[in-house]
Amino acid sequence: MPGMDSGLNATNPALVSAFWSALLHQLFIVAAIVVVLAVAYRVARNRWAANPQPSGSATESRARKFLRIGFGVLWIFDGLLQAQPRMAGGLSSQVIEPIASASPGWVQQVVNFGGSIWTYHPVQAAAAAVWIQIGIGVWLIASATGWSSRLAGLAGAGWGLVVWVFGEAFGGVFAPGLTWLSGAPGAVIIYVVVGALIALPLRAWAGPRLGRLLLAGTGVLWVGMALLQVLPVNGFWHGGGTLTDMVSSMANVTQPHAQSAMLSAFASFLISTAFLNSATAFSWFCWEAISWPRSRWY
Repeated sequence: MPGMDSGLNATNPALVSAFWSALLHQLFIVAAIVVVLAVAYRVARNRWAANPQPSGSATESRARKFLRIGFGVLWIFDGLLQAQPRMAGGLSSQVIEPIASASPGWVQQVVNFGGSIWTYHPVQAAAAAVWIQIGIGVWLIASATGWSSRLAGLAGAGWGLVVWVFGEAFGGVFAPGLTWLSGAPGAVIIYVVVGALIALPLRAWAGPRLGRLLLAGTGVLWVGMALLQVLPVNGFWHGGGTLTDMVSSMANVTQPHAQSAMLSAFASFLISTAFLNSATAFSWFCWEAISWPRSRWY
């Protein structure tokens, strides 16, 4: 992608060593911050016990607790994955650039801005990403109610939006040939939605309205995916479109012959049955668009 040649070597021993040193150094800083926060929490809790507040405050619903803890664990897991040795030098060239290469020029410029920051400060950026994601996860798990919990949700939504824009190039929604079958609108957008839900007041979880809105929103999403699937310009009715291209690319990757042959055969199948596959996907998306708003999962 123009302007995003990082020149970094993901396996550079000096870069990997600097990354691990930064993580170790920052680990002590993070530990000190945790100790300070734990002491402050203990003091605040003692004062709260000495001056109890009136009862009747809202309690956390099971659905919110499930999302808060579940995605807290996911954020921690993502942070640990972010600590891989090649992440500092390889994220820009091996992840960001390929994802954004098919997007319009203005999207590439936006992504290039984030990629440039990472390229000029690879060790600091990679280490910061690790601790931000682990910190969000711990924050979500530790804060059940109150402003702290809602702020944790906002932090998750905000950082998820950063990853969605710069790491996933807006989930590829502006790239040609967009379809749910090729990963649209990006997996990280789920983190953004969940963070926004956790940031809502507890009273919003008390009735069925939130569930109805979520189901209706999911139905609208499926309508959009159905419309994108049916557009002739995306090429799904003849040749298979981006899904066929993706499978063909995977078949050319170095791998066992049996697996490569299987992928090549699947790509040929997609090409020969492109119309049927697209019609089936379109029908499925339409069914999902109708079914979700009519569900009673709330």
